[in-house]
Order: sequence, then C-alpha cells, then structure tokens
Amino acid sequence: MSNPFVIIGSFILALFGITIIPETTNAPAVTPTTISAAQYMIEPTTTTSSTLFIDPYATACEQFSALAVNIGWPLDQRTVLESIIYRESRCIPNQINRKDPNGGSRGLLQINGFWNSWLIERGIITKPKDLLHAQTNLRAGLEIYNYGLERYGFGWGPWSTK
Repeated sequence: MSNPFVIIGSFILALFGITIIPETTNAPAVTPTTISAAQYMIEPTTTTSSTLFIDPYATACEQFSALAVNIGWPLDQRTVLESIIYRESRCIPNQINRKDPNGGSRGLLQINGFWNSWLIERGIITKPKDLLHAQTNLRAGLEIYNYGLERYGFGWGPWSTK
C-alpha cells in the first residue's frame, strides 16, 4: 500500500503542474515531451471578428484553433478546423509531408505546394517554408478556405478526403 503522504504530495504537485517521474532500475529514464503552442500565440487585435482567450492549459489543437479564430477564422468553424489540424499535422506546426504531390504539404493545415504561387501573389507567404509558422499557415488556410467558399460555396474542399 502506498504512503498517504506520497499520494497527497503528488496530488499537490500535480495541481501546480509539477510531475515527478519515479526512477526504475530496469527501464531507461524517459522524459515526456510536450508541444507548447505558447511560442505561436499572438495578441488579438481590434480587427478580429471574435476574440478568444487562448488557454495555456488547453491542448495544442485547442490553442491553435483559438489562435485561428483570433486571426479571422469563423467561430462556427472552430470545431471542424480543430479536427482538420489534428488530422493533418497532429497539431505540430512544422510538419512536412514530402510525399504529397506539388512539392509536398506543410504546416498545421498541411497546405499543398499547389497553393504556393497563389499565396505568394497574395502576399501571404514569400516562400513555402513560411507555411511552417503556425500563424502564417492559419492565415494561408483562411485565404484558401475563403477562396473555396466564394468560388464553390464550400471552404473545406482542399482538405476533403476521398
């Protein structure tokens, strides 16, 4: 049976976000890695249609979808956007899929190289590598989403799967 002081102490430490990894003699020490979206956060501006608090304790996907809304994504599309970010990149902003056609796909939304020239013409990016920055990727994705919405009445076409 565990010592009650250890259990209570562990609970208190967990409340403050401190984790203690017990040492074992048979297994190598492994430090868990977490993805921090904090470095990608921006302050909302008065030009955004909705402003969401970006919870530092939320998952990376939740933080990035809140950032997207603060950039200008429609609030009613947040849940879909969050699921697409997870499906495409597991919420890791610098993901690259070099196996995709047209030079691969990049970033949170895995924007395909097909869009590079179009995004450069609009001043969203200057080079494909820019899509590895979360804020730029979300802005580029919004531009593509709005293009699909205006042209076809459905913005999620580029992210649909067959």
